[in-house]
Amino acid sequence: MGEYRRFRALIVAPCLAALLGAGISCTGFDERSALPAGVPPTIRPDYSNSVIPPNIAPLNFTIADSGEEFAVAISSIKGPNILVVSASPEITIPLRRWRSLLEQNAGNELKLQIYIKRNGRWYSFSPITNRIAPEPIDRYITYRKSYPQFYMKDRLEILQRDLQSFDEELILSPKQGCFNCHTFYRHSTDKFLFQARFYGKNYVLLHDQGKTSLITPVLRRPGSSYASWHPNGNLIAFATDAKVSVSMFAAGKGAEEVLEYTDLDGDLAVYNIQQNTMSTTEAISRKDRVENQPAWSPDGRSLYFLSAPKVSKQDFAKVQYDLQRIGYDAGRDTWGEVETLVSASETGLGSTFPAPSPDGRFLLFCMTDRGSFSIVRQGTDLYLMDLEKKTFRRLEINSDHSDSYHAWSSNSRWIVFTSKRGDGIFGKLYFSYLDSNGIAHKPIVLPQQDPRFYESFTKSYQRAEFTTTPFKVSPADLNEDIGDVGRIITASYVEEKR
Repeated sequence: MGEYRRFRALIVAPCLAALLGAGISCTGFDERSALPAGVPPTIRPDYSNSVIPPNIAPLNFTIADSGEEFAVAISSIKGPNILVVSASPEITIPLRRWRSLLEQNAGNELKLQIYIKRNGRWYSFSPITNRIAPEPIDRYITYRKSYPQFYMKDRLEILQRDLQSFDEELILSPKQGCFNCHTFYRHSTDKFLFQARFYGKNYVLLHDQGKTSLITPVLRRPGSSYASWHPNGNLIAFATDAKVSVSMFAAGKGAEEVLEYTDLDGDLAVYNIQQNTMSTTEAISRKDRVENQPAWSPDGRSLYFLSAPKVSKQDFAKVQYDLQRIGYDAGRDTWGEVETLVSASETGLGSTFPAPSPDGRFLLFCMTDRGSFSIVRQGTDLYLMDLEKKTFRRLEINSDHSDSYHAWSSNSRWIVFTSKRGDGIFGKLYFSYLDSNGIAHKPIVLPQQDPRFYESFTKSYQRAEFTTTPFKVSPADLNEDIGDVGRIITASYVEEKR
């Protein structure tokens, strides 16, 4: 039946240019005879009243209203319209014609007119409109896909998706161990790193200029987690010296709160690729505080990070991070003074995952009731700070469940984030357009070829990152390299300049 529906959709579209003017399609569907339904249609996923990229894959969907036959006319100002007629409510849009229509109409409205046949008569619903953004989205995203936290023993996967199509490639899936925090330099796959934990070791796979190395960044003890590339391409800020307590909970405020992460220790340090050295300053490695989640500003003159007082395991609920910033001079390797941008004591919430926009205008971050692993906290929301005014607000696109794990596109117009909206358990990827005023528009979920994909999908998307290029390294080579722990080298520590 699926192949039959796709065949019908493909033969209808070429005939439409000649027959749409008469209101008749190749299948016998006659829009002129359709009676007004008087209500808007219901489609799943909800692709309506949004701003969509001009280079996104078709937004395939299911019509939730009952009927005997279904038709959708897709149109804009320029180019031939698309008509899909289907015997089932699953609507699959032809890729090439969709791509052509969007490319010709960047900046214009996109109209979806839905028709349903009931008792032998066609009915037309109120049209669905979206706006096609002038600016494209980066073509690729890389993400980790896994079962929810209570299935942690299942194998993890890192994959890359082409957003212009439905092509997905498995990048990394070792038979054992844990890996995360894939981080790219300037949205390119020419330079990247993965955090890895194999055979009791904590280290980093670093790919730079066609060469792959395994590094252990060390300050007081081996191990690192969150990382951020400096704009000069030679320095990487790491969260190091981590000491984490993980507890299992049978219940919580929401279905996703099955794990409790408590940061008992942690510092920040900078790794120099050319010299294979680690360095830090006391302001970001204080003995009485935990520092975490570094993020360089686009000009490299500031480092954003989290900071909270150290607590015991029993006081995990008291951990709330301040959002801070410190100046840095890469040429002299000297640090400035720490500035608190968002105080947990003043807001009553902690901050997580600071992410400055590539154009340097905004800072996207999360606020949550406690901890740094905000994806497991039901009340986690996205916030946006205007870095010139130093004002921030809760974004209009948040839901009643966790909204976190966000990233910027290279043109600072699109964000991707993981949200558990809908069921509170499974994290899905959503894209939102941010206009020049910093207004976030209604997000759309990652399009899938199967319109009913999310009805049976039982994994979660995590840590999506945009790139403008596909992976050029063989996945087979990456999987072999990351487990070759005999190649690990340890970075040496350099004392702070006084």
